[in-house]
Amino acid sequence: MTVRFLIAILLVGSVLDLSNAADANAWRSRSIYQVLTDRIARTNGDTSPCGNLGHYCGGTFRGLQNKLDYIKSMGFDAIWISPIPKNQGQDYHGYGAVDWYQINSNFGTPQDLRNLVSAAHSKGMFVMLDVVANHVGSVDLDFSKVRPFNDPKHYHTKCQINNWNDAHEVEYCRLANLPDLD
Repeated sequence: MTVRFLIAILLVGSVLDLSNAADANAWRSRSIYQVLTDRIARTNGDTSPCGNLGHYCGGTFRGLQNKLDYIKSMGFDAIWISPIPKNQGQDYHGYGAVDWYQINSNFGTPQDLRNLVSAAHSKGMFVMLDVVANHVGSVDLDFSKVRPFNDPKHYHTKCQINNWNDAHEVEYCRLANLPDLD
């Protein structure tokens, strides 16, 4: 599984220009603003309330790009964006990934993401990408819906966390029935 995960990370990296990645020392001096991409801003600037907070509300990479000056004006010089892979159903937050080879189209295109990163860099801002390597979206035992982790051998045996004081359960069982990667 490690090789497949590295391949997935490399594919995500192919969307982004990692040649300018900052080292740990450069990040230590940054003030980071964490963003749920779906919630920060819509491309068209619409600020009407979201009709259903359990579903996508329309925030995009382009909408976030339009907010960079605002974020910078608050004193932040880095953004930490929510996970970008294609997600299960209405998992707008990014923590229900089912395909690490595709960018969540609700947020925009790979080019929109590149443009966001370029715009942030042009303003002296760093971009941090949240990556979830613990679990996949709520697919129960139908791993055929997941790329690249489509084989049961990639997962711990199905069990639920019922006792947070039990280290074995916390490490090897599911939270909210999200399949736990081994």
